[in-house]
Amino acid sequence: MTTSARLARSLLGCAFLAGAAWANPSAFPETALFARVGYGGALAVAAGGELLVPTPYLDTSAQGQLRLAADGRFALRLSGTALVFPALGTEPPLALGLGADLGYGSGAGFAAHLGLVLGSDLLFVARVPATVSAYLAPGYGAQGFSLAWSLEARYYLEQVALELSSSDLLLLGVGVRYLF
Repeated sequence: MTTSARLARSLLGCAFLAGAAWANPSAFPETALFARVGYGGALAVAAGGELLVPTPYLDTSAQGQLRLAADGRFALRLSGTALVFPALGTEPPLALGLGADLGYGSGAGFAAHLGLVLGSDLLFVARVPATVSAYLAPGYGAQGFSLAWSLEARYYLEQVALELSSSDLLLLGVGVRYLF
């Protein structure tokens, strides 16, 4: 087993044990853990979570994500969201905020991004217990210009949400999110 494979497995184990792996910036902050499987150049798994951070005037959260691919590559992203306009009380129910992230990927090195988070709660539009959100953030990395992005749809079932997502870390993913 290569050193990078051992490191990737160790990082994944620590993330699960400590509950400290977080996600991409989201337009709908919530305290949750998630797991995804998908494709991002190779079959991959991702694990993470999100933690609401109480602030007096903004809806804020801290997130992170760890992705391990079958070819031995891995990526880690820590990020945060501050919603400037939450979805409550708007017509249509759109949320708008700022997202920032700091990431590391094997082969790509470090990168930092700052951009917009946008989303809509479909419960108020189509009476469907679901949300859609997008994140687009230019930044700079070890290899020059870098672009972080994600598109995410969630369907809520009580304390569990089913996810369909696409991002610069995992091109296509399906997963489950546990809310608490």
